[in-house]
Amino acid sequence: MELLRRKPFVLDPQADPVAQARALRALGPLVAVELPGGVAAWTATDLATAQQVLGHEDLTKDPAYWPDLAEGRIPDDWELIALVRGAAMLHQGGADHRRLRHLVSSAFSRAPIEALRPRIEEIAGELLDQAEAKGDGATVDLREQFAYPLPVRVICEVLGVPDTAVSELRHRFDRLVTPQQEGGGAGDIRVAVADIYASLGALIEAKRAVPANDLTTALIQARDDGDRLSEQELVETLFLVLIAGHETTINAITNTVQSLLANPAALARALESDDPDTWSAVADEGLRFSSPVPHALMRYAVKDTEIAGVRIAQGEPVIASLFAAGRDPVRHERPDEFDFTRPTRRDHVAFGFGAHYCLGARLARLETEIALGTLFGRFPGLAPAGEPDRLSSIALQGFRTLPVRLRPFEGVPRN
Repeated sequence: MELLRRKPFVLDPQADPVAQARALRALGPLVAVELPGGVAAWTATDLATAQQVLGHEDLTKDPAYWPDLAEGRIPDDWELIALVRGAAMLHQGGADHRRLRHLVSSAFSRAPIEALRPRIEEIAGELLDQAEAKGDGATVDLREQFAYPLPVRVICEVLGVPDTAVSELRHRFDRLVTPQQEGGGAGDIRVAVADIYASLGALIEAKRAVPANDLTTALIQARDDGDRLSEQELVETLFLVLIAGHETTINAITNTVQSLLANPAALARALESDDPDTWSAVADEGLRFSSPVPHALMRYAVKDTEIAGVRIAQGEPVIASLFAAGRDPVRHERPDEFDFTRPTRRDHVAFGFGAHYCLGARLARLETEIALGTLFGRFPGLAPAGEPDRLSSIALQGFRTLPVRLRPFEGVPRN
């Protein structure tokens, strides 16, 4: 296979994402890479090729088409296994994907999401009240006290997860997405997944006993009223909605805040703007500038296919480097500058592209817009309070901590 004959670029989860993106693009539009565990794949490095990969009819998300997985060459304890295998819509193609997506899509359409705006604003205000109670000039971890609890509380309310289960699920999701930080490795992933499934099983039983007006009850009814949703699909769909419903947004918020703090002139323009769509534009630029998902995993060639002049053999895995695509100099002038007024700010693939475009993109964008506007409306003089601790992950791009100082407005410095 051509993939195995190429010298792969090793994707390092601890690498500087800007430098890594630049190095990937320099190698070409479709590059052989090595994922953790020595797993080989192709990756798209520019926007046009990423869109082609994400929307290609001859590339499927169904891992049954990956011989290395089907024939046991990918171990069950591979650290990315939970992101490439399962019964949820993320791992399905064709009719199965459309069926599963249809069952959830109505909850994430425009009207229901816009109806959440007052509640999201209320939660954001409550969280900032708690931060403000620490006093002027206080130092807080913005991720821990604001960026994390905001989307977690929102998605748990959409699903009907009781408050008593939120902190338990949070700890388990933390172990899943950043296991290397706790030293547990792949074994920790297996434990986290088993624990999450157990929690979701208990939630399903509780909702069967006492139905409510929430997405979990709606999916249970789809499962129990017919054969459209298996029990495994039910659990894994809830798993997907929960993790996708908060992890991307957490990093979208923290990445954009950090980008603004590092670009005070851009922050000043945002604070001085009287355009009601300013924070929406800032959120879009944040997604382009610093995609919360650095690499979209994983698609497989259903037959020999050519993309960007490269032959992809049947069964070979293909990913897309979303961070690199967002900084594509062909599509964006001065791509490494944060400029929310640029006309191409929405030309990115941070939420994917094609049939698997992120179902929760509308909610994530709204949460990010509200978070930014509420935060800087309350603390326009927000300032860094030390170096943030960056995540080390192939699947997520963001920060484990983001220390900031809450201070009254004293004018925003300019570059």
